[in-house]
Amino acid sequence: MIVYFIRHGETDFNKRCLIQGMSDIPLNDKGIQQAGIAAEWFEKQNITFDRVFASPLVRARKTAAIVSGRTFEEVQPDARIREMDFGVDEGKPYSLIKDLFDAPESYIPPEGAESIEELQTRAQKFLDMLSEMAASDESVHTVLAASHGAALRGIMSCINHCELKDFWRSGLSNCCVYKIHLENNVWVEDGLMHPIEEAEQFKSGKIKEA
Repeated sequence: MIVYFIRHGETDFNKRCLIQGMSDIPLNDKGIQQAGIAAEWFEKQNITFDRVFASPLVRARKTAAIVSGRTFEEVQPDARIREMDFGVDEGKPYSLIKDLFDAPESYIPPEGAESIEELQTRAQKFLDMLSEMAASDESVHTVLAASHGAALRGIMSCINHCELKDFWRSGLSNCCVYKIHLENNVWVEDGLMHPIEEAEQFKSGKIKEA
């Protein structure tokens, strides 16, 4: 099984550098355009999906629908890959949770928020579900899963078994793609790709089409 995780397209909260978390903020016009560029990126590689999952939050489900060419209703929501819950800090500037980024191993969640360990636990449960699907349903070869910045880092940390201090080590731009595959019942990382940045570089002439 191959799984393509994709971060959702841009929202107004992203643009304003505000904490989103569980706040159900929709894609803005740029975010919709980014999802369309990502859809073209997959299409050029002849990649289609047997199953499509997304966080229940509208920005992720809409991204998955655009990228996969399915309707919003056809995208299967899964709460295990929703964004990290930042509790009372949601809607505030990122600068207010600087300690989370600078020292994640020491982060103490505010009222109503989720810890990194809790995020990792549900991320692992999603990976376990995919492993079970691979073992029980031979018709499912390629999966798309649309998620969020912190949630995707939770997935990555489970696969790489990284320490909490390295939780934020990877930069995840809007509509970046994280590819993994199952090998001998173990999830293996194939890499992080950036369709939006590639499209911008191609447009500027910095890279040539293969």
